[in-house]
Amino acid sequence: MIKTPTKFIALLSGAAFLMSSAFAQGVTTDPVGYVTVDAKNGSDTYVGLTLTKASDLTTSVVSVSGLDISVSETVAGSFANTHYVLFSSGSQAGQWFEVTANDAGSLTLSGGDGVTDLGVDLGISADDAFKVISFWEVDQVFPDGVGFAASANVFGPTALIFINNLQAEGTNLSAAGSYFYHDGTSGFKAEGWYENGTLVDADELRLSPDTYFTIRNSSGADFSFTLPGSVPVEVIGTAVISDVAAQDNQLVNPYPADLTLATSGLTLNDVVAISTNVFAPSDLVFLLDNDTVGTNKSASASYFYHDGSSGFKTAGWYENGTLTAADSVAIPAGAAFIVRKAAGAPAVAAWNPPTPYSL
Repeated sequence: MIKTPTKFIALLSGAAFLMSSAFAQGVTTDPVGYVTVDAKNGSDTYVGLTLTKASDLTTSVVSVSGLDISVSETVAGSFANTHYVLFSSGSQAGQWFEVTANDAGSLTLSGGDGVTDLGVDLGISADDAFKVISFWEVDQVFPDGVGFAASANVFGPTALIFINNLQAEGTNLSAAGSYFYHDGTSGFKAEGWYENGTLVDADELRLSPDTYFTIRNSSGADFSFTLPGSVPVEVIGTAVISDVAAQDNQLVNPYPADLTLATSGLTLNDVVAISTNVFAPSDLVFLLDNDTVGTNKSASASYFYHDGSSGFKTAGWYENGTLTAADSVAIPAGAAFIVRKAAGAPAVAAWNPPTPYSL
């Protein structure tokens, strides 16, 4: 069985986005801004982080051997298990890979379980350009719990973050774990982030660019947080998995601007297989929303792409069931969605959503 490549989150609810004035004045570094996310009381909020940290290194490949890439610059500091490489040119442009080891002149990347299982060469070549970027950690998104409802009782937290299990197989996937912020008043644990149940320290919990996380707010009041960061100027993509059984891929719009189904790039590279039968589509896209209040919410709707061969509908996106035209349906900035791949041969497809803005 194939598993989702080991990369590492991601969605935005009620996001407010503001570009920095420095960028408006023509600064050549990556533009910066901020997003604000609202978490409603009594509800699950799906959160994707559409702003990244500033890159720690921008360079290109000098040579490559397997998963080891050498660079001409001196690599200062340790990037292992804390950073990822995002390619901006070459065959892997838009895709990212975790750094598992490094020395002063080279980086070792993780191919991910999906790539390893298929025996696929990553196809990285000399002169491919890339950035090295640090993963967001939970205590950097919510520093000292700011913007998150703190819990006094470590055995009954009132607000949780659920992290998706990127190695899970099948559909309707369960979370890999849940986490909470404790205010330190219990006398049992110091103030900080903990895994729910085990009470293991979780301040350095990494959040993956691949997917979204879920805030479950049972604190009795709405809360919101604001996150500053760098605006993505290159494509940020991810891998989408097919398997011998139907497989859910928990994805996110990685940009601080809306995509539509028509502009999402989901029909390229067989990310979403094109259906010939409008009454029995193969692959489906389920959109999740933060407008409705509740927990364990069902998808707001599901969609498929039809090739027009039926003679009943022209080529395009349609809502499953109603067959309403859906090319213009929005995937909001940072929005969470699921690509459900139909059962078939194990495969990995690269989704590279085009940036929905020009900077």
